Order: sequence, then C-alpha cells, then structure tokens
Amino acid sequence: MMSYQEASRACVYAGIDQPLVHQLYQAPDDGINQFMDCDLWVIVSDRLELPLLPVRPHVLMVYDYLQRYVPVLEDITSQQFVARAHVAEAVFVTTEFTRGDALQFAGLPAGKVRKVPMLAPDFSGSSSRNASVRNASYFLWTTNLAPHKNHETAMRALQLYYEDYDGELECRVTGVETGNLLKKDLAHLAALNDILLSSDELKRKFRVEGELSDRVYRRQLNDAAFLWHPGLIDNGTFSVVEAAHFGVPSLSSDYPAMREIDQQFSLNLCWMDADDPDNMARQLKKMETDGAELRQALPSAEKLASQSVDKLSGAYWDVVRDYL
Repeated sequence: MMSYQEASRACVYAGIDQPLVHQLYQAPDDGINQFMDCDLWVIVSDRLELPLLPVRPHVLMVYDYLQRYVPVLEDITSQQFVARAHVAEAVFVTTEFTRGDALQFAGLPAGKVRKVPMLAPDFSGSSSRNASVRNASYFLWTTNLAPHKNHETAMRALQLYYEDYDGELECRVTGVETGNLLKKDLAHLAALNDILLSSDELKRKFRVEGELSDRVYRRQLNDAAFLWHPGLIDNGTFSVVEAAHFGVPSLSSDYPAMREIDQQFSLNLCWMDADDPDNMARQLKKMETDGAELRQALPSAEKLASQSVDKLSGAYWDVVRDYL
C-alpha cells in the first residue's frame, strides 16, 4: 500500500506526468524491481482493493461477474472491483457470457473488452482414456462450499434419484472444504443434514470423500461412471474437460458458460435443469443407464489436444501485443 505522497514520488521517478486521483495505491512487488522491467502488467483478476500505481499500462483478466447473480460481495466491494476494470487498458474474458456481463453489469465500453480462448490445464499426461464399458459403482460430485454450487437442490435431486428412480450408483462428494459439507454452519447448507437423515437410501449411498490429492482424485475419477456438476452459475468448470481426458462423461447444469466449454472442447455434455430436482434426478438415472453410449460420444484425445495451451497461446499474443 502506498500513500498519495509515495505514489506521486514514484510516478515522478518513473517519468509519469499525470495527476493522481486516489489517496492510496498499490503496486506489484517481485522483490527485485517492482515489475518495472515489464512493458505491460497482466493482472489475472479484478479483485484489487486499491488502484494500481499508474506507472505501467495494465490489463485485467476477468473470469466472471458472479456477484451479479449471487450475493458473494458487498455492493461497495463490487463497485471497487468494477472501478478497477474501468481504468485498465483492457479487460480479457474467456466466454461470451462474461463479455456480456462486462458490458451490461460492469458498464465497460465494447472496445475495452477482449475475448480470448479458454485455457484448460493439461490433463493428458495423467489420463488413461479408459473408454471401455465399465461396471462403475459410483459417480463423482465435485464441488466446494460456495452458495452458487446449489447444494440443497442437488441433495433433493439425489433423494429423488434413489427413492423415485431406483438409483443404484453411490454419490461420492469431493472438492475444496467438502469434508465440512455436512458440518459447516452456513445458511445455504443448513438443510443438507435434514435431507440426508430423512432418506435411508440417500444415507446408504451418499459418501463425502472431502478434499483429495490429485493422485487419489484422478484414480477415483478414472473409475467413476460419470462426473456430476449441479452448480447454478459461474464461468464454468474444467472438471468436465479432465473427465473427458479419462474417458468419463459428465452431467452438468445447463447455463451459458458450460455451453461454451462444451462447444470449445467438443465434450458432448449431458444437461439438466439446476432449478428442478426431479429433472436432475431423471438425468442422473439416464447417466446410469446410458453410460456405454455416452462414453462413445466423448471427444478423442486428438480433439482435446487441439485445445491445448500450446495450440491456443498465439491467440493470447495477438491480443496482448495491441497494448505493448
């Protein structure tokens, strides 16, 4: 954090002749030269509580405006983050969905918002591509404790899947902090224990794995019937891309960012209505019965490789160099 006086002095030393309008600033610090040897700062977030010291041009990478849909931020904090985007040279987004929010919610001019391809981690080295018919006994629900992950509706869907649709597969829950899924004192999780305790079938087939190491998670994913993503809305999850690398199909809530992931990576995802527990339960049963067919519809390893970082990095450079 830098005071107005410190920021002004830094700008003078950097040869920047422009008036400062804030009382406090922040600057990146690499412990060497505060990144002053860089021509452009690329900030992979808009979560900046203070404005950046204006000694170098900078762009922001904004993956979503979740606060438009879910109360994850106080209004004043959201306004601060939006303000940071307005003073950046540009805002990079990876989906048309977030581009729309940048224009309509953040109020950014169209010329400042630049779309670049989604970059998924490279999962190819650890996957086995076991696409054969398997006798899987469970599916994986990857989640965390955030409100937009739709836990209560998902639990009601699971109860219907087991009680009304004779679901046979165990549901295994994993993800950051999920070991506390049934223990955390959060309003949006309050009903989960009641739902669980009301159903003997759900109690018998619902298993919280908690946060797993990459090695253990990938082993469980490889042996799963499918991956389940019942979240409400966000910028999508690459868990479905990882699952495809392992030859595992995915069932996802139907919302714009997931449609864009499905299209870019040719995943042939299966869809459900995240607001309708009965629809979710029916789709779970369909995943259980149609597993062999769904695995055959997955993209090939070559198709997935066409969306690797190496293949798409040039598109980023084409945009970045406009600001150098």
